[in-house]
Amino acid sequence: MFRATFSDYKPCFLNYEEIMNPFKVLRNTFQDASSAESIIDECWDIWTVAFRSDYWTTYESPRVLYERFLKLARLLDAGWLVSQIRPSYLTKGKVIKPGYNPKKTDDSNRFKGELIEAFRTMGKFYNESSRFDLVFDLYGVFYQGLMPTSWDFEIFLKESAYFSFQKINQLILALYVVCNAKEEAISEKDKPRLAEFTNAGLDHNTPQFDYYDCIDNIFESFNKTQFFSIVEYLKNISSEHCYWKYNGNPANVLYYMEELQFVMEILWSFAKEFNEKDSREWKIPKKAKKQIKHLPNHALKNPLKFVSQEFEKRSLSERRKDIEEWRLATLDNKWHNYDTYRDIQNFLLRMIEIADLLEYQPTNY
Repeated sequence: MFRATFSDYKPCFLNYEEIMNPFKVLRNTFQDASSAESIIDECWDIWTVAFRSDYWTTYESPRVLYERFLKLARLLDAGWLVSQIRPSYLTKGKVIKPGYNPKKTDDSNRFKGELIEAFRTMGKFYNESSRFDLVFDLYGVFYQGLMPTSWDFEIFLKESAYFSFQKINQLILALYVVCNAKEEAISEKDKPRLAEFTNAGLDHNTPQFDYYDCIDNIFESFNKTQFFSIVEYLKNISSEHCYWKYNGNPANVLYYMEELQFVMEILWSFAKEFNEKDSREWKIPKKAKKQIKHLPNHALKNPLKFVSQEFEKRSLSERRKDIEEWRLATLDNKWHNYDTYRDIQNFLLRMIEIADLLEYQPTNY
């Protein structure tokens, strides 16, 4: 989420089925909770870790905290979708306060009640501005708690931590009420509205985030050689038992993984704009070709065409899932076979090399 923009919010952590029925996410989140308190406690744990140095080491692994973040992010995404279809016009009439009439006495008490207040809270926080960035704030707090040395979110933590927790806390309470209020039936009228957001599904072939950076910024943080070393570093972590018992700063893993995902998704977007009819061979200097370690020779004829072919073999959403599984493996303190994630590792190395060759792309397409 380091390069993501939230000017136009979309759910980033749900699949197609969950977008079409966000109440399913609410039910799964609260199914074992007798109240909203246990979920709020999990949220508070993330804030506690952020404000206590190395407190993350008291957990079994960084993966525990990452999955806790995902649980809350998915809940907030689902709540945002619910706010797009609820309340219905019948309930909305109870939520909206009546216009002032000097001939009538104040009957504002009529417009109270748990469900009505829950919808008001959702309306307030999900629609208070043109952007909803509580998920970004949540990620910033979670990330800072894992002690980053590569990219520091502390300035954002200071700016928003207190108010963000208050808002997320109130939204969890509101969503718990809605989840238990028998409002979960998806009507035929709801489906077209929810379908508008299905392109954002994790199982859809689009980038997970809207990026404010473009293809020209791929090597803004790391050069090709540094990316190669990052892949090797992450490869070693995922194949070492109890790595986080003796090593620190797991936030760096999150940052590196996101940079690799950015390379993949931005190249996918760029290749989609590539004119398939232009099959001209790229004029790559011999010196540059000699430095290639991971691409087959035929890929050098037209690297962007090769990118398209790679995604035909395995789609963007499938590759993204591969990255997510590898990310979990790097955070879970368990040993994984060295070859388990070799396919996605080799794929990313090929994408990095192609990104480094873009300067030789023929002009005037």
